[in-house]
This record gives sequence, structure tokens and C-alpha cells, in this order.
Amino acid sequence: MCESTLRDRNRATVDAFLRTDRESRLRRHTLYTEDGTAALFFTDVGRPIVVHGREHLRRHGELSLQVLPDWVWTDVEVYETQHAGLIWVECGGEGTIRFPGYPAGRYRNRFVHRFELADGLIAASREYTNPIEHMRSLGIGTPRIERGWIPS
Repeated sequence: MCESTLRDRNRATVDAFLRTDRESRLRRHTLYTEDGTAALFFTDVGRPIVVHGREHLRRHGELSLQVLPDWVWTDVEVYETQHAGLIWVECGGEGTIRFPGYPAGRYRNRFVHRFELADGLIAASREYTNPIEHMRSLGIGTPRIERGWIPS
């Protein structure tokens, strides 16, 4: 496959990943390789949370619809790189959050996504976001670092 065709195919996959209607979210796992991974890279536990394999990705997608039922990506910017199989996305995201054990709320954050693709399928995706904003949306108090010593 020529590089231009591969780039177009990979870009179409990322564009499909970013669709947030119910049906697209339920099919999102099919955009991954059988052994594909999705990682939430910055977390409150200090290490990535990784979902392995298409079947676990399918289940994760179903659960995501329950806890983030009206999620949308906003201000999406897609960056293709010198490597046909690597695409970055920067965007906002927002929606209702309904995590078990926490009051329902509104979740807004900024995101950077890294996609490694192989022949039009996602081999690995990483989502980078601010876990403090996630905690705030769930009503979890967060500590503050005093930085009065930094000149402004």
C-alpha cells in the first residue's frame, strides 16, 4: 500500500474514533487490532490504566456509555506526523459523569491522544488528561501545592 493511501486510511480510523454518537462508541473497539491497547496515561494512582485486547475494549466501550452517556469531543485538532502510523489529537471533552459511588456531575477536561496505527487499525492509543479535573467532577477534594515562590 502506498504511503498516501495508508495515511488516508489511518486518518479515517482516527476520525471514526472521535465520533461520539452511541453506535460509533459501541463499535469503537472494531477500530483496534485484536491485541490493541488503550491507556489512560495520567491517573490518580500514578500509573497508566491499560485495557488490553478487542474484547476488553468492547466491554470498556459499553461501560463508558453508562458512566459518560452524552460525551462529546470539542475543539478537535488532528496532527499527522512524519510517520504514517502515528497521529496525535488535541481536544476538549465534556459530558455528564455518572461513576458508581459518586454524585452525578459535569466533567470537562483537555485531552491529548496518541494513536499508533497498523494498516488502518489502532494498535495502541494513549489518552493524556488532567486527573485533578476528573476528581473535581466527581466531587473529590484535591490538595494544593503552594507555589507563591514562583515569580509571576
